[in-house]
Formats: sequence, C-alpha cells, structure tokens
Amino acid sequence: MTLQEEHIISTLIGLVGACETNPKTSNTDTLIIKALVFPFMEYKTLDEKTLLSQEIINEIYIEKNKISPNCAQCSSPCGNTSDYDMQRIYKAKEPIRKLKLQLLSELQNLALHLYQHPNQMTTSESEILFLYKALSFLGCDREEEAFIQILEEANHLRKELALF
Repeated sequence: MTLQEEHIISTLIGLVGACETNPKTSNTDTLIIKALVFPFMEYKTLDEKTLLSQEIINEIYIEKNKISPNCAQCSSPCGNTSDYDMQRIYKAKEPIRKLKLQLLSELQNLALHLYQHPNQMTTSESEILFLYKALSFLGCDREEEAFIQILEEANHLRKELALF
C-alpha cells in the first residue's frame, strides 16, 4: 500500500468515526466509495495521482467537518474522528495484521463494484452499511475471532453480488 493510499484510509476511518455519532450527508457514501477505489484508478502521471489523492483527502476532511463541525476545534478530543494511525495495522500481531489487510482488500473490491454500478448504490444499503461497519472495525483493536466474523460477512456479500 502506498503512502497516499494509507493517508486516504487513515482519514476515511476518522470520517466513519464521525458518522457513528452524527448523521452522514448525502455525499458521504459516494465519497467513501471513491476513496476506497483510489488504488484502482488510472493516472497519466505520478503527479496526477498525487493531486487526486490530496483532493480526496481534502474532500474527506471537508465532509468530516460538515458531519461533526465541532470536532476540529475541540479542546479535549475523544479520538473518535481522528485520523487512524496505519502503523497500528503494520505493528499488529501477524494474524491480526493479515486479517485487517484482507478486510481492507474486501472493502476495496466491494467499493469498486459499487463504483462501477452506481445505480446499485441506492439499492445496496446493506453493502453501504457494511463499508461503514468494516472501516470502523479496521480502526479498532479487536480479537482475531471478531475479524474472522466480519470477513465471513464480507465473503457472504461478495457471493451475493457475484464478485470474485
């Protein structure tokens, strides 16, 4: 995973944290899907990729501030909307690290499917909710069994949507 991709995922987990206690906007789902498919997008130059990643990160911060406007100026932040430290994944014990990275891959594939079939976004509420739930899972330290269960849920969604 590139540093740009890590930064996008880091900010995305903070956005999902904001949505846990505040209502999302009409743009939130689309933005989350766009951010998750960033690694699959094609670029003419490395500069174009860098600019797009920064644009996505800025959009995530703007969206997070719309959803939870007081968090940016909070004098005693709780951490719920903070960017996630991606090193927590890489420094996790081997089974947890592998499961988290596998879950992230599943999320990106699900998001790619929804991105390629935008008409399904309005009828796929369970898939959209799963994206939020799984991103939230990535930001937490949980037992191996919890990650196995959410991966089973991802596998079930993949089969329902006939994804590879």
